[in-house]
Amino acid sequence: MCSKSLPLLIMGFFTLISVSAAWADAVVGQPAPALAAPTLAGQTFDLSTLKGKVVVVNFWATWCTPCRDEMPALEAVWRQYHSKGLEVLAVSANRPREHAEVDQVMHYFTFPAALLGATTKNDFGIPTTIPVTYIIGKDGAIADILTPDVKPLTEAAFGDEIKGLLDAKSETKPDVKADPKP
Repeated sequence: MCSKSLPLLIMGFFTLISVSAAWADAVVGQPAPALAAPTLAGQTFDLSTLKGKVVVVNFWATWCTPCRDEMPALEAVWRQYHSKGLEVLAVSANRPREHAEVDQVMHYFTFPAALLGATTKNDFGIPTTIPVTYIIGKDGAIADILTPDVKPLTEAAFGDEIKGLLDAKSETKPDVKADPKP
């Protein structure tokens, strides 16, 4: 019995390590992991093309009550700041067969959404908890990570954080030239 269980245990362990390693790439202050996906509206979302904009990536699901609770705040901030350079993508962790449920929920919101299973590039990995929201600054680095248990997404705090990032000047590194020797 043990000899049959051991391969499954080993496979599960390596799967856990690979998922954790992929998820560990999203760290505040570090460049955001790659993410590309077709949206439910048929557009292409590619995080690598959005440098210079503030971007929010929210992982959620229709069956997740805290996810649905924060969607109106996402919508309000999206409406307020989209014209000023905010981009949002809500990535649903629902199964592909639940596409209709995702469409039904997103009918009430104007920001883009995609299915996790449809991503063409996802270095964020598979979320271990949802909702989780990544705020990415104009420089392409993770500025903040919001989860209900640590830092909830509320319209006021979220809006203030987005406004601060949009108002921040993009940092440019000055050219450093060596002083000519006399």
